[in-house]
Amino acid sequence: MLKKYLSQHLIKDRNILKKMVRLSGIEGDDVIVEVGAGQGDLTGCLCEAAGLVYAIEIDETFYRYLEPLTKQYSNLRLSFCDFLKTSLRDLSDEVKGKRIKVFGNIPYKITAPIIFKIIDERGVIDSAFMTVQKEIGERITAKPASRVYGAISVICQLLAHTKILLRLKASVFVPPPKVDSVFFSMVLKEDCGYITDGFIEFVKVCFENKRKYMKNTLIRHYGPEKVYELYKEIGLLHSIRAEEIEPERFIDIYRFFHG
Repeated sequence: MLKKYLSQHLIKDRNILKKMVRLSGIEGDDVIVEVGAGQGDLTGCLCEAAGLVYAIEIDETFYRYLEPLTKQYSNLRLSFCDFLKTSLRDLSDEVKGKRIKVFGNIPYKITAPIIFKIIDERGVIDSAFMTVQKEIGERITAKPASRVYGAISVICQLLAHTKILLRLKASVFVPPPKVDSVFFSMVLKEDCGYITDGFIEFVKVCFENKRKYMKNTLIRHYGPEKVYELYKEIGLLHSIRAEEIEPERFIDIYRFFHG
């Protein structure tokens, strides 16, 4: 019995699952961490493609589906725990520092925490391939001036190359959710040392009122004199909104205030 409070919606169609694995470009020496193994349908496909698969599942009622897979696939490591409380750094240490690829059909209710965990532990992550609610996937990959462009768009695109790989109708899930989904990729960039926790919080501040002029938000935090100096120095229009600014521009704005 699937649990609604855990947002459990499974993909059972093996053709779709194999296509997702193929689109991700997984190779025989890759180390995969699967978020939410469920009944193991995707787990098996991952084990057939990758070198090592850590399948993480919080719901122990799936044990009867998943435990037999450990006998079928020698490269499967099964763990019943909370992904959000799992140290990916520790898993990377177990495989001698090899960078991890995160894969999963992400529970809708905890999509944002999972994405920010990936951002937080990006030092040991090569890439992430996730099925998420369509709105979230489109927001992450959105371009400036689009309706859904926001702080998470800026942060994710500065840290990774993002792309929607596959669009999925609600009907392919069991049970069908109320919304469609997308399968998307985040391939982490190597030179991202300038993306600090302080910068991430700053971007969130800039989008507090993204439909209004950004200068009004910045003035509340930094005062009018400093903000007008910023706009003059880097050539921003006073009427510009955060949703109109390219991701890389936020780095210049942040450095102006924080050095």
